[in-house]
Amino acid sequence: MKAKLRQTVLRWRTSRPALYALVLRVRYHIWWNSSRRKVKGRNNRIISKNSLLQHCTFDVQGHDNQVVIGSGSVLRNVIFRIRGNGHRIHLGSDIKVERSAVFWMEGNQGVLEIGDLTTMEEAHLAVTENGHSITLGKDCMLAYGIEVRTGDSHSVIDASSSRRINPPADVIIGDHVWIAAHALILKGCVIGRDSIVGTGAVVTKADGAQGVILAGNPARIIKQSISWHRQQLEMPVESTTLRQS
Repeated sequence: MKAKLRQTVLRWRTSRPALYALVLRVRYHIWWNSSRRKVKGRNNRIISKNSLLQHCTFDVQGHDNQVVIGSGSVLRNVIFRIRGNGHRIHLGSDIKVERSAVFWMEGNQGVLEIGDLTTMEEAHLAVTENGHSITLGKDCMLAYGIEVRTGDSHSVIDASSSRRINPPADVIIGDHVWIAAHALILKGCVIGRDSIVGTGAVVTKADGAQGVILAGNPARIIKQSISWHRQQLEMPVESTTLRQS
């Protein structure tokens, strides 16, 4: 009976989004949206329909910026900090932020995209410098204390030539990636689908390998040919016996 009811509610996500949003309000005890908007500039747009916002802040300075929040998303204590022009933040449907997050945009024409069904406890995602992006795929799971950055926000200068030597680079995280607590993912990394980033990992290089575990500082691949599941599944009897012996 419960499974059948759950499937009915899930179908409402597309067929009856307003009713689905009402179900979410009851489930998460968010009876009305609460957000603060500090927007300065021209042609800035915040589009949110059938999503739940609790104690969120839109802090925007610039022109032609856009934030889109998909239907069924539940955001708690999220700060959208935008400085510059032409930025795009696009959150898909059914995204959940349980504790808090900061979505930080600076420079111009940056892009932050988060896919449907992704969840996070607490994270800081920073798109810095002109024309760069962070892409986070569908059905990802982020724990807490996580930071993802496309740049350093400051300049490193070569002493002999006086030229800057720390350029920014895009970050791409595929579908169904689990990022454990206190992980740091730096500019230029590409993390393939079905992968896991271990607790406290500092990812400075990743080439998009799929189904791997990255761990350590600097992070390296410690296991291949894996996937993961949100539920804690029962261990096989022989594995439990072997571990105890």
